[in-house]
This record gives sequence, C-alpha cells and structure tokens, in this order.
Amino acid sequence: MLKSLIHILSLLAFVVASTSAAAESSKLAFSGVVLEQGNNTALNNFTQWLAKKVNCPLEPSYKDSYQGITDYLQEHKQYLAWTCGAPFVQDHQRYGQQLIAIPLFKGSPTYHSLVISKQGRVEKALLDFKGKTFAYSDDRSNSGFVVPSYALKQHGIDIHQYFRLLLHTGSHQASIDAVLNDLVDVANVDEYILVEYLKSHPEDKGKLAILERFGPFPFTPIVAGRGTPPDVVKRLQQALLSMSNDKEGKQILDKLGLDGFVVKPVSFYQPIADMLKELKE
Repeated sequence: MLKSLIHILSLLAFVVASTSAAAESSKLAFSGVVLEQGNNTALNNFTQWLAKKVNCPLEPSYKDSYQGITDYLQEHKQYLAWTCGAPFVQDHQRYGQQLIAIPLFKGSPTYHSLVISKQGRVEKALLDFKGKTFAYSDDRSNSGFVVPSYALKQHGIDIHQYFRLLLHTGSHQASIDAVLNDLVDVANVDEYILVEYLKSHPEDKGKLAILERFGPFPFTPIVAGRGTPPDVVKRLQQALLSMSNDKEGKQILDKLGLDGFVVKPVSFYQPIADMLKELKE
C-alpha cells in the first residue's frame, strides 16, 4: 500500500513538473532594430498577439546589443529574437540560428543604410569626413557599421583609421541624437529607425541631412534558436504571414510602421554574407 502511494505521488510530482515546464513562457528578444527599447508598448502588444496566435506563452525581453541576443539564443535555444541581418548571417553559420520571417517596410523586405549629418555642412558623402567623428550603433549592426565599413573598403580605406573618433552609441536613436547634438560629425543609421524617429520628432526633420543611401539590404529578421521545433517555426510563420489580414495584427503593424511579413530562404541574406566575407579578407 505504501509503495503504491509513493508511486502515485511520484507520478503526480512528475506531471506537475512537466506542466510547469510546458507553461513556462518563452521569450522574444529585441535589440537595436526598433526605435524604443525597454517597455515598448507596440512590441509588448506584438509579442502578446504572436503568443495568442501560436498558442504559446511568450514574453518580450530587451537586450543591449546584438551580441546579447546571440548569447541569449545560445543559452536558450528555443527562444526567439528580432535581430539584425549581419548577426543573423553569422549566427546561422556558427550556431544554426533559424530564419522565421522578415518584416515588410514600405512594402518590401528591404531597407537602406543612411549616412546622416547636420544640415548646412559642406560634406556631401561619407568619403568627405576623413579625420572627423563617426557614430555607429553596434559593431555588429549591418546598417550602422558593416555597410559603412564595406563602402570605405571599396576605396581601400579602413574605417578604424579613417575617422578621428568612432563613437559606439548603443542604438541608432543614440547615433541620431549624437549628430543632432554635435557630438559627432556623421553617422550611419537604419532607414526604418530614422523614419520612425522623425514621426515622433518632426521638429528635427529640418536639422538632419541624408547624404547617402546604401542598399537596399535584406531587412532585420525574426529568428529562432536552433532548438525551436519545426512545427513551432511553421506556426510562427503562418501567424506572421497572416498578420496584415488580422484586425488587431494590422493595428500593431501600423504602430510599428510596417506592412506585414514574408518568408524567405536564408539565401536572401547573401548580400550581407558577401560583405562580411570581404571585410574579413
């Protein structure tokens, strides 16, 4: 009798533990690809909407760098993230990170890297800022650092030697602020971030000059750690593909300044892979 009771209690403990593990929320990490970090209402709503559509508990998580996202998905291989194209290319090759879907910006899964400075300067291109100060969001940012590094290398120039100062700001918004506040002479920023920034700061539109537009490049993707099961990946893709046709989903997309999502093969990011390869040589 006692053995039977112990056996029943053990089974109950196993069921409770299994249920708790299943109910534990997964995470959707963000860093650098959106305007506001931290308690971002639109991203919180996006996470909740996606969780509801795939019938899986999901919570937002904010990281201060793309490396932070890489480390997070390595530690938690079934978590999700909205990351940058360059880190995705590297992390897919190294760790098997999975591509889920790509946002549509202005109707396309692409965006540009913009060279910005204050209005009224004599410089007209990135090459004109030799010996000046340059701001970038993250050294793994495609639009903030990879693209300008590649553009300068086409002229035989090392970005680390070209400017008097390279200012690592931590975000595209901080790079924009650095230009506006005369902390630096020039910056490369994400087109999507600048568009969203100027929506909420229209008074700054006349203060900034867009000198060059590099691209277009594959947009910043939604990804998953290598441990995310194929059926979960499929459910996530189906939900994101249908988002623009869902009333609540469309409202969230409008808040984010996006048009929807598409699914593409990893090869879609080959242009970024080619740049990274050349920069290593």
